Amino acid sequence: MNQSTLEKVFVESFSSYGDAIFRFCMVKVSNVELAEDMTQEVFTRYWQYLRDGKEMTNTRSFLYTIANNMAKDWYKKKKADSLDEKMESGDVPKDSISSPEEVASYQEVLNTIEDMEQKDKEVLLLKHVEGLDPKDIAEVLEETANVVSVRLNRATKRLQQKLHI
Repeated sequence: MNQSTLEKVFVESFSSYGDAIFRFCMVKVSNVELAEDMTQEVFTRYWQYLRDGKEMTNTRSFLYTIANNMAKDWYKKKKADSLDEKMESGDVPKDSISSPEEVASYQEVLNTIEDMEQKDKEVLLLKHVEGLDPKDIAEVLEETANVVSVRLNRATKRLQQKLHI
């Protein structure tokens, strides 16, 4: 691809996935500035990948994989802020929540997910916060779609039990 085509592909990918990658990073690290930096780094790596002429079959999964790996690296270095601090600081988007009851319910679900095992938390957030299907989650986590489907099913049941649903 020539430079112009590369730039067009990059801009289209950023336009399509930039906000979602930021939200994903935000959920992972609970820090706006860090999530912005991570999002920038994800797209910097993506740009380099494009410039190197490497092929990819699924841009969305590729970007989530980079973001997920960066979040794992960050967790190795530092503990994440608690979900309560995110809610208090206003980092969780409240425009989609209209009543105090919804805020409380949303916070209860997120707190419950936050307290779950990392493997459950990971698939639940990718599925329900980011809206990825099991096939895309499998690519991000480098597992088979069947394994992800089983993990999602079991994690969902554990979440429902914890919430008494």
